[in-house]
Amino acid sequence: MQKKSSFISILLKGGLLLILLGLGALVYFSPIRVWLAQGALIKAQLAQFGMAAPAVFTLCTAMLVAIGVPRLLLCSLAGVIFGFAWAITLTQIGTVLGAYCTFLFMRLHGRDYAFQHFPRLRRFSRKLEGHGLMSVLIARQLPVNGFYNDIILALSPVSHRSFLAGTFIGFLPQGLTACLIGAGLIQADTTQGIQYMALALILSLLLGLGLRRWISVRKASYTLR
Repeated sequence: MQKKSSFISILLKGGLLLILLGLGALVYFSPIRVWLAQGALIKAQLAQFGMAAPAVFTLCTAMLVAIGVPRLLLCSLAGVIFGFAWAITLTQIGTVLGAYCTFLFMRLHGRDYAFQHFPRLRRFSRKLEGHGLMSVLIARQLPVNGFYNDIILALSPVSHRSFLAGTFIGFLPQGLTACLIGAGLIQADTTQGIQYMALALILSLLLGLGLRRWISVRKASYTLR
């Protein structure tokens, strides 16, 4: 039994080492690193704004997300420019604000038009009634650009508060991962960079699984009602 346990332990450690090496190779030798190298140029441009640089980046992030730019690219870029702590703070604010701008515009100016020309959307909207926060959280787990989720949610009865809370929570797992990856790219020590990538993978898995578990529990409680 001890030999078997030792063998399993060796396999687990070997598997973890392979994952770490794979993550390092993927990031350090992929085109993503070349693209994110532009972060140094953007950082130099932001430096001209002095203390206002974080606010400028957050505002630019919000505007880009509002027109459909993938938020994870911006999160990774923020990791390169600001490091992890500032990156996750600024991008959470910026991406949620950008998503809310799209939601708000569609809710105020596009909802009636959509219902008038596409009546089936009204029936779809009614199915989401009474599941505000849950609807937003589920939508944020779908593998589609968040821009389209913002539009769909704007057509539903979801409240502004539920949209903001659900978007903030739903954005967090992948946002953390992307910011860690970006921050890992600027580490002078390759080993430390790989550790960032490993932490990004672990956090993404844990937060993603935890969020899905919480959603399934809440859905079960709604069913029982």
